[in-house]
Amino acid sequence: MMVRASHARIWVLVAGALVGLGGLAVSANAVQEAPFPHEAHQGLFPLCAGCHEGVPAGDESDFYPDPASCRGCHDGVREEAVTWSGPTGRVDNVSYSHLEHDAALEASGDPAQSCASCHILPGGQRMAVADEIQLGTCWGCHAHAATEHQVDASCDACHVPLARTAFDLARIEALPLPSDHEPGSFLERDHGVAVQENASRCATCHTQERCVSCHVDTERDVIADFPAAPPGMRLPVAVAHYNEPTTHRAGQWLTLHGAEASRAECATCHTSNDCTSCHVIPLPAAVLSMPSRDDVVAPGVRVAGRAPDSHESVFFMNAHTGLGAAGAETCATCHQETFCVSCHDAPVGNGYHPSSFLARHTADAFGRDAECSSCHSTQVFCRECHVQVGLVSSGRLGPGYHDDGPVWLIRHGQAARQNLESCASCHQQVDCTQCHGVLGAFKVSPHTVGFDAERAWGRSPRTCLACHIGNPLNE
Repeated sequence: MMVRASHARIWVLVAGALVGLGGLAVSANAVQEAPFPHEAHQGLFPLCAGCHEGVPAGDESDFYPDPASCRGCHDGVREEAVTWSGPTGRVDNVSYSHLEHDAALEASGDPAQSCASCHILPGGQRMAVADEIQLGTCWGCHAHAATEHQVDASCDACHVPLARTAFDLARIEALPLPSDHEPGSFLERDHGVAVQENASRCATCHTQERCVSCHVDTERDVIADFPAAPPGMRLPVAVAHYNEPTTHRAGQWLTLHGAEASRAECATCHTSNDCTSCHVIPLPAAVLSMPSRDDVVAPGVRVAGRAPDSHESVFFMNAHTGLGAAGAETCATCHQETFCVSCHDAPVGNGYHPSSFLARHTADAFGRDAECSSCHSTQVFCRECHVQVGLVSSGRLGPGYHDDGPVWLIRHGQAARQNLESCASCHQQVDCTQCHGVLGAFKVSPHTVGFDAERAWGRSPRTCLACHIGNPLNE
């Protein structure tokens, strides 16, 4: 009589036979109970399904008979008492279904041979069940065309994903390293292509946790769909490794990287914390789209902010005022106004301005002893403070800041001619043309009696162009 082993038993036998091919992680060293003496019972059981009735139905819980049924004969009186509990379940990653194979064998020919096809060695007698199934038994139907087992084979044809096994930590750590996984280009470039082309191969030895230990952006479909480890599965400690892309080695990369920055391009390795180590509020849209370090498992590259190469010059502290005035938006990428104030408004001896400068800065600003606009946006910085202390105009003709000058409105023309830049710190041209100019309310000429326009243009065209669109001599 032919007796079929259980689903678990077949997994063990196939796995044991595969050990010699490429070092697959299977349970070759697991302890197995003594096999059942099938031939000694061949006169008692006419059909395999008599004892293994769960096999045709695919019910693994009923693959073996109840051990109590043995005591029906082996009661110590009629037959010697025995203890048998069936084979111990094996843990492996081989994919096998008795139900599918049984149906295929029955459809191919003689149904009676469906069990014998795998469990009886060629030429063997009925019930001469082999302790181990030879690998050739599988290859009779499943030709293995791979030239290198761990690289070229379709892993999911024979193996289930690691996440569906019950492997312990030691078994996972013993998984072999395929030859194409050598460090270098595989981590930097090839593994991403490999998982896109055949994720099932990667899932044979890895779970989703291995991906998220390095990848910051885990919302990508290929990662989100990767099988995750079941609760309680212990995994090897994964240390994040980040290769520096060739693009990042270019001399101007730090200066130009913002043009290509996006979540899709940067979030494999970087969190928003890497960006904010340099960038300050208001943050660029690309930074706001990046995941935060607090929301992901991977550490990210952990970029530390550093000064641009231009700041390394020994003359930078002297030159930075001009650079700041020429392009304040460049400085604002990394610095807020408080950064400037920490030096320029620092206590006596540490700041840019001397002690009590605020009380007497009006004279210096009016006389241009210092170029305020080198560091300050005069129409914003100056006005902000003046508004706070109430030094603002009230209406079109109200004195405001100039309230300490009697009849200032009558005398302001002289001050404007002497130092028009000081006026421009708070005023715009439209403030002047409300009174001066052909469209002004009062049409007051800014020029005195006997004004020599040609001479004035020759001395300072820029002064004329403060009000005139072009050369007034040609109007």
